[in-house]
Amino acid sequence: MKKATKQGKENKVSVKDGKKFLVKKENLPKSSLKLVFNIPWSEFEKFYNQGLQEAGKELKVPGFRKGKIPKEIVEKELGKESALYHGADVAIKKIYVDTIINENIPAIGEPKVDIVTLKKGENFEFVAIVDLLPEVEIGDFQKEVEKINEKFVKQEVKVNSEMIKKELDVLANQRVKVVTVNRGAKKGDQVEVDFKVLVNNVVIEGGTAKKQMVVLGAGRFIPGFEEQLIGMKANEEKEFDLKFPKDYHIKHLAEKKAKFQVKVNLVQERELPKVDDDFAKSFGKFKSLQELKDNIKDGLKHEEEHKKEEQWKKEIIDVLLSKTKAEIPESLIEKEVEVMMRELENDVARLGLKKEDYFRQIKTGEEELKKEWRKKQAPDRVTVALILQKLARENKLEPNKKDIQAGVDNIVQRQAAFGQDIEKLDLQRIYEAVKGSLTNEEVFKWLMGGDENLHKCKH
Repeated sequence: MKKATKQGKENKVSVKDGKKFLVKKENLPKSSLKLVFNIPWSEFEKFYNQGLQEAGKELKVPGFRKGKIPKEIVEKELGKESALYHGADVAIKKIYVDTIINENIPAIGEPKVDIVTLKKGENFEFVAIVDLLPEVEIGDFQKEVEKINEKFVKQEVKVNSEMIKKELDVLANQRVKVVTVNRGAKKGDQVEVDFKVLVNNVVIEGGTAKKQMVVLGAGRFIPGFEEQLIGMKANEEKEFDLKFPKDYHIKHLAEKKAKFQVKVNLVQERELPKVDDDFAKSFGKFKSLQELKDNIKDGLKHEEEHKKEEQWKKEIIDVLLSKTKAEIPESLIEKEVEVMMRELENDVARLGLKKEDYFRQIKTGEEELKKEWRKKQAPDRVTVALILQKLARENKLEPNKKDIQAGVDNIVQRQAAFGQDIEKLDLQRIYEAVKGSLTNEEVFKWLMGGDENLHKCKH
């Protein structure tokens, strides 16, 4: 829509029934609607005059006070075409909005407006194409969801001793002591290396490293790399060939043969602490190793329950998507793509990376990724949101107001802790976001069989 001119405090033109100017409504694919308007010159002239009046408030003409310039002078200063467009701008805004309200049209976003006829003395014609909140048709999903619920209620969350040991090993490695030694490296040692990786005698992108720490036997490099370092001493150099694995994350290197040029700078022996009561006490809040193990077990159980619940929700969502028909407007898909990009940027920032560096690592660009999202992920996310909204409405599912306020307060407190000026926060937007999130939780709770099922699955 053409940018509006500034409006005065009083609206000089009142359109009580925009429907009288609406000559045609046409449903378009992907939940869009075409509205065709025809306004007689006798009606449009009022909008035209208001457009001149509003434009005159901004003009500076020698010999006239600002805002007191006669209509004829304003018209001359603007030029015929510009004057008409000012009037069209006023007319479109008033008539379009009035029609949307009176016709109860569930419009979303800004309309795309095309002017068909705009001439002095003639009818003003324009077309507005607007996206609509899509109608969502959900088929019979209850039986399939009940089967999913039955499966997950019976599924027991288990935490075994091996999982606990693995966590203890992580903690022990955080307390490791390293001692530089003058001998050949062996499994379990930590070595500092410089290396280059070449394919067809050309160093690959990101294939150079200085002072890279490698724990021999940790399996963090491609198969064979760590084994080649065993026996090497400080200041020794070595050249060897390896093949990138078939499932290597950089696809164009998968199964490629590469030459590695390596220099060892340091060989260090790693001394792990003994995992006993004293080790547990070193973390402050534990009196024994058993207390530490119990704490780890509780944490792992909570984590496994969360994973189970997320998988449970995912399978229900897959069923709902398969049972739902909805034509999603491009505007909603684009909006969701932008949300997904902001989420990605936040995730990348938490990893301490820049967005550009991340895209270089995954060998793709921002536009390529957005294009991929538009195919399925973004439309599916929009559809799921619409499904949850519809189920909430139809089943009168809504969160407790106290819970919403508690969520809002929590966000405000966090923002304040980060130095955000609370006065500048959009509390209404935060309230709606929290309400939406908690409403979705209520819908999932209902879909998953209520609190009773959720309680059973954790015991």
